[in-house]
Order: sequence, then C-alpha cells, then structure tokens
Amino acid sequence: MTANDFKLDRESFDCLKTILDDSCELSVEKDFVLADYCPDIFRIQGCKAEPKIISWDVNGAKLDFELAVTLRILYESENSSTLSFVEQKLSYSKSIDLPESVKNADVRLTPVCDYINCRVVNKRRIDARGAVTVKIKVTAKESGKLLLNAFGSGIQLKRRNITCPEKLITAAKRITIVEEFELGASKPAPASMIRCSCAVLKGEQKIIAGKLVVKGDAEVTMLYSCNSQDGSEGFENMKFTIPFSQVVDVDGIDESFTTAVDISCISCEVIPKGEGQPTLEGEVVLLVSITALKLCETQAVTDAYSTRYETTLKKETLTLIGSPTEFDLSDSKSINIKPADEPISQIFDAWGELSGVSVRYDADKKEYTLFGNLKCSVIGKSESGRPFYSEREEPFERSLGKELTCSEGAVFNVNAFVRSVSFRLSDESTAELTAVIITSGSYFENTEAEFITDITVDTDKPRKREKSCALKLCRCDEGADVWELAKKYGTSVEGIEQENELDVNAPRAGEMLLIPLIS
Repeated sequence: MTANDFKLDRESFDCLKTILDDSCELSVEKDFVLADYCPDIFRIQGCKAEPKIISWDVNGAKLDFELAVTLRILYESENSSTLSFVEQKLSYSKSIDLPESVKNADVRLTPVCDYINCRVVNKRRIDARGAVTVKIKVTAKESGKLLLNAFGSGIQLKRRNITCPEKLITAAKRITIVEEFELGASKPAPASMIRCSCAVLKGEQKIIAGKLVVKGDAEVTMLYSCNSQDGSEGFENMKFTIPFSQVVDVDGIDESFTTAVDISCISCEVIPKGEGQPTLEGEVVLLVSITALKLCETQAVTDAYSTRYETTLKKETLTLIGSPTEFDLSDSKSINIKPADEPISQIFDAWGELSGVSVRYDADKKEYTLFGNLKCSVIGKSESGRPFYSEREEPFERSLGKELTCSEGAVFNVNAFVRSVSFRLSDESTAELTAVIITSGSYFENTEAEFITDITVDTDKPRKREKSCALKLCRCDEGADVWELAKKYGTSVEGIEQENELDVNAPRAGEMLLIPLIS
C-alpha cells in the first residue's frame, strides 16, 4: 500500500472575511468671518455639523477616503425678528492602514458628529470646534476549502449535511440624481437654504444576466428662508420625491443568487436656480452596496480514521455564511421640547437624525436589539415675535426579536434613519415632535463548526490488531456511539451495525455488542 492509493476530495467555498472593524476621529475646526451681506451676530441659536463620506478607495493595504463636513449656524441679530443662517463647507482626507492587502473590498464608512461647539469671537467672527468619528468596516471575499470525501487506505468518514456558500459576489455603485422642481405660485422664492435631508426607500430589485436593476424613491425634505409680501423674512418647508431606477453591473450574478441591497444617501443638496425664480435644482448622491450569495447543499467531513493505518487529522473551525435576509421596519418615537425663554407662538419646521446606531445580541432574551440616539430639532417663533431654535436628544431602543428570527452570531448591515418628523403644540410652552424611524438592511445567519480540512495516512504505521480473535464482545456505556466504538477498535460502522442488526446508531446502556475486528 502506498500513499498514492489514498485520495482526498475537496470543494472550494466563499466567505466574507472582516479585514478591519474600527473607527477614527477627526477634529473639526473653523475660524471664519461673516460675509459682507450677513448681519451682525447677537446670539447663536444653533450649530450643526453634517458629515458625509464623499469617496473612498482601497489600494492594497491602504484605505483612503474623503470626508465633507457641512457646518450650519443659525444665529439671531440684535433687534431682529428673524434668524440668520450661515454655512461653511469643510473637507478632510484620511488614510488608514489595513492589516493586509485586499482586492474587491466591501467598505462601510459611517460618519457621526460627536459634538460641535460655536463661540462668538466678535460680531463678525465665529470660532467652531468639534469632532467627527468615522466607523470603518472593511470586508473581503475569502476562499476556503471543505473536505467532502476520501478514498482508499481503509478510510472511514463521518459527515454531516451542510449548506455551503458556493459563490459570493460584492459590488458597489454611486448614483447621482439631478432633478429640477417648480415651487408653484403658492410658494415664495427661497432666499437661502436652512437644511436639506434625504430618506431613501428601497423598491423593486431584479436580476438580469450579470446585472441588477435597483429601484426606489429618494424623499427630499428641505427648509428655506424667504421674504414675505410684507417684506419680513419667514420660513417655508417643502418635501418632494425623486424616483430612481438604476442598472448595476454585477459580474457573474444570475437568478440562482440571493441578494442583499443596501442604499444610503451620501449627499443631498438643493439650490435655487437663478435669483428670485421659483425653480429648485436638487442633487442627490446615493451609494448602492450589493452582496449576492449562491448556496449549495453538500456533506462535509467532521471526523475520520483508517482501519489499516495510523491517521492524523487537521481540524479547523470554519464559519459558513448563510443566505442574506432583508428587512424593512418602521417605528415612531415622540420627544417633547420646551424652549426656556418664553411661550411658543408658531413652529416653522422640525426634523430629526439618528446617531450611534448599533445592533447587539441579548443572551437572556435570545434576540437582537437596535440601539441609537435620536436628536430632534425645532425652529419657530416665540410669543414676542422672536425666533427660536431648540433641540433635544434621547436614547432610542428597538427590539428586533418579533420580526427577525436569527440566532447569535448573525452579521448585520443596518441603515437606520429618520424619514419624517411631525409636530404640534401640546401647550403654549411645549412642542411635541413625533419622528418616523425606518430601520432597513440585511443580516446573514452564520454557522460556525469544526470540520476536518486534511487527513494524513501513515502507511509506514499499520494499526495494531489482536490476531487471536475475529470478534470482540463490548458492553455499552451510557451514551455509547457506534461511530466512537468503530473508531476505537479500528473497524467500520457498517460492520458493527450488520453484526448486531442495529436499526439506529444509538445502542442502549448495558447492551452487549459484537465488534468485528478487520484483519
């Protein structure tokens, strides 16, 4: 008998490997002087920093990304009944070293404003200081091999049925949507934009031979200042929907794949087209991230031995990724805001945003829970006619146990955002805001188990056998297993089952079994 008589049958599978799961902090600093057309500063009402990832690129073991931070400041001028608005755009470049060189990486960058403080240096000068944290998750496809079968040298195999990822494909595409809108006769022309946000709602997805058609709606909400007919300045809000349909090239995909599609807004900007014209131009940039998975049913080796020779097994704990499951959940949460100075006369607009979103597994409840912080803001006018801006932040928690039946170890890609905020005056000093929160994304059920990845048969070391007998009588202990008995005595499971006419692979405690010894 030679080593050439022994053969192994392996099969490749794909999985996602986490290359980096970390975060980095960037300082936001801006000292600037107001433009000549801006009124003097009397009091700052609100300061906000909106970070957005503009672009990223992975080159070998290095990740480079561009971050844009829009700094928006609302302030009050002395003896003025309106709020003034100033905006500054800042850009940052960052380079991150990865633990290893990767190709076709799936990159998820989530920027969050930790804090932003504005200080009035003088009536024309503002000093802003803050920090932005960018959560970074980089994954890449990794190929592994499963041992499915072995032949020759008296090899005996124990196998189990598994669902194996046969092929994994990831792809990403930026989508830029530009569209013009008429304000209509009832809406005054905008003087300046106060805020602009976009909620992305996924629609139908369809696979067409190497391509994926992605549809949805981008809901744009904005607030702008305007001049009323009496000459005073006021505020107007507006909401419009931009439908989109894009074809994304995904090399190798077909109808046998299951897909998970995540769509997030990278940037949203609305500008007036020409002075005094009732036309707006909106530009929305979206990032489409696609994970496509093709699964197959097979059997993998979990234990082995030879009836003839000494064997050495190499074992590895492998993580097999399961089919992705998409989810789309909606919730509402109310927050009460009470401006400190005086009673509220009118509310112009209210909006909200989520930060610090994460999903954690509760071992006691055996379910996943979404955690985050909801910040709501309101802008309006007080009883004396003075403008006001106020905000409040509260923790947001949402159990995913009723809708998602996934076990511990699942991998989540979550996109949670505030779709809209409605408001009303519950009394003269309290604004009651209700935020509609959309939680969408996908999760993968991972199976982690120990498998045999290699078997070595030493043909120079035959198994020692008792030559004086062909059968051995064995008394079974509690929980005895035919496989373990066969492995111990160097025989086959089939031989024991046939000799004892066993119907099931579980002999009773105290039962006497005949063990055929293979010569």
